[in-house]
Amino acid sequence: MNRKQFVAQSAAVLATAGALSNLFAQDHKHEPGMTMTSKPSKYGKALMSALHCKLAAEVCLGHCIAELSNGDKSLGECASSTMEVIAACEAFISLASQNSNFTKKAAALCEEICNSCAKICKKHADHHKECKDCMDSCLACSKEMAKV
Repeated sequence: MNRKQFVAQSAAVLATAGALSNLFAQDHKHEPGMTMTSKPSKYGKALMSALHCKLAAEVCLGHCIAELSNGDKSLGECASSTMEVIAACEAFISLASQNSNFTKKAAALCEEICNSCAKICKKHADHHKECKDCMDSCLACSKEMAKV
């Protein structure tokens, strides 16, 4: 693993850990003087799927960047697509964890973006494990988003 891959994977793990801590913090009971502005999220499976998808996309993006820096331009479209997945999953995670009124719209957009990314990653899935993992994660996330 080179330095860029390590940094990308470490950042993805830290981001996932932060999101998970937010999910688990919702079960925390507050003292009488403290208030909680939102109810626990009803989107648990979709949130976990989005977290996994975001992490797989981060790893795939790190791999794409490393390959691009080595002159392999075939993964440019894949890199762009994974950046879109990361943004869509982050938006869904943020809105769903707040039980926002916009969660369903975010889920629909996330589903569309994940399907698009899966098609792009499929082109590279036979040669790059990271692309296959991203494709599989995007397909699983898309299925969960369709249920929201």
